Amino acid sequence: ATWKSHKHLCKAISRNPNATCLLLDGMGPLGPGEFYAQNVQKALQYAGVEVAVVNVLKGSKVPEQVGSILSEVEKFSSCIILGWGSGGCDIETEFGNSNVFRDKAVSWVNSGGRFIVQGERPQGYGNWPEWFGKSWESSDYFRTDYACNGKSDNDIHWCKWYHKAKGAITSTRYNAKAVMLSGVAPEDNLFSTSDDSRSYSLVPMMSGRDIEGGQSAVAVGKYGEGSVSYFGDVNAEEETCDIMAIIARGK
Repeated sequence: ATWKSHKHLCKAISRNPNATCLLLDGMGPLGPGEFYAQNVQKALQYAGVEVAVVNVLKGSKVPEQVGSILSEVEKFSSCIILGWGSGGCDIETEFGNSNVFRDKAVSWVNSGGRFIVQGERPQGYGNWPEWFGKSWESSDYFRTDYACNGKSDNDIHWCKWYHKAKGAITSTRYNAKAVMLSGVAPEDNLFSTSDDSRSYSLVPMMSGRDIEGGQSAVAVGKYGEGSVSYFGDVNAEEETCDIMAIIARGK
């Protein structure tokens, strides 16, 4: 009797029995199967991560189903949610308001899961960073250069293994158009603006603006035995997807 509501999720998982990453697609403004999902899947494949792709717009009580899958099916070590916070559809609010999803996701991360969100306004649909004790808030929206705090020659970010990962970007020129976060602790701020960051734009009035230092385009915070991440890039640029795949793969 309930097969109609959960067949889409179950079929997506059964298509790849080796999957260790659950990719939730469909929240973005362009809907499921768009360029972001395609680029992330390519990056995951290159990083050696098997993925199960779920269209969150199909079925009912999807947040509760996903929470149960993460907490009760031990095969998944990472979960990527694309578009959460972009205002693309009502399912964003369903995920943010689901106590079942929140409780099961938090328990899963605490036990070692890697929770990864690409979006724009993290506190707009349930304030999911708060679930993990993070005070992350959306801030500036510009294209600029970001410095890596996960390099081998500093002691800022807790993610010490990042700079050794295959394909890791550690240069000071990770350039992306992103919705940045404020309120990210230095030890959680993997790619941040510096005091001399400036905006890039083809529109003269938007180019060359001073950008406040310490804002985050990629945040990776520790929670229990796992981690929670935010990616603010809106264009699914290759470097962003590579970083996302590295975080999904883990140490």
